[in-house]
Amino acid sequence: MNDSLCLGICMIDWDEGICVGCGRTADEIDGVPVPPPAGLAPETPPLPANVAAQVGEGSE
Repeated sequence: MNDSLCLGICMIDWDEGICVGCGRTADEIDGVPVPPPAGLAPETPPLPANVAAQVGEGSE
């Protein structure tokens, strides 16, 4: 099973900013990270121990 959203019809409608084939934006197709909707930000991973020892853990 192929989980790709690509339909093999790559044609960007630059007026709408989306691909005619799959409906993704050019940034989504190119793999540029898209920020999650408000309130759904991913957790920030902890710093490696050696880095945390030098700069501190943060403001928590």
